[in-house]
Amino acid sequence: MQNTGFYIIKDEFFEDMNDHYLKGNKEGNRPHFYCFEDSSTRIYWMIPLSSRIDKYKRIIDKKKQAGKLCDILHIVKLDDNRESAFLIQDMFPITEEYIEREYTIAGNHMLLTSEHTAREIEQKARKVMGMLKRGVKFTPTQPNIMAMLKKLQDFSQKNS
Repeated sequence: MQNTGFYIIKDEFFEDMNDHYLKGNKEGNRPHFYCFEDSSTRIYWMIPLSSRIDKYKRIIDKKKQAGKLCDILHIVKLDDNRESAFLIQDMFPITEEYIEREYTIAGNHMLLTSEHTAREIEQKARKVMGMLKRGVKFTPTQPNIMAMLKKLQDFSQKNS
């Protein structure tokens, strides 16, 4: 897996994790951003994307008006010239066997090419992950990442 790459997740992952708050696969068309790997566990952290820019801009603006930082979302124009919302609050752990394929545009693997943007997203994601691991809930429809992490770790122990 290539850091800062976009990937399509196997349907099997969503079935095995059985968390109805996971952002769906959209029939294999929802790209997920590979943010970073926990090298001690070989667990990858993925961030789902959304094209509902207006919805997420309103949330970001509301937080800013309240004088708060918005680490749970990040909106950026990607190399395909479309804006995408990185739903950091909905990030989740995954292992490589659940990756279907690279997300491609015209046969080319889509990557986040701006190192600055990639660093910003990773900083936000690490901060949010720390909060999620402490039990912080950002939304009522947030996936249970700790249960998923345990399932993945149990699965890898059985298969090693």
